[in-house]
Amino acid sequence: MVDFCMNISLFKKKWRMFYKRAFITTFIILSFVTLIDQSLSNPLFARKIIDISTFVYALLNIFYFSVGSGLVSILALVLLTIATKEN
Repeated sequence: MVDFCMNISLFKKKWRMFYKRAFITTFIILSFVTLIDQSLSNPLFARKIIDISTFVYALLNIFYFSVGSGLVSILALVLLTIATKEN
């Protein structure tokens, strides 16, 4: 038989740290990329911010990508929880 023990304590202790780290890192990087992108004549990442509507659109994109990155990090933590044994 296969001994199938999951490291649940790893998930309980670390899920907030994983989510926060991924969210904040993605938020900072995307904000920086959007800021640099605005100085180009043809932006690559986001629309050129010319009014409040496009500004809100850019902020929402950054926020959505950050939330998604946090959720992907939680998924990675779940896989780590399944793959490791508790001591």
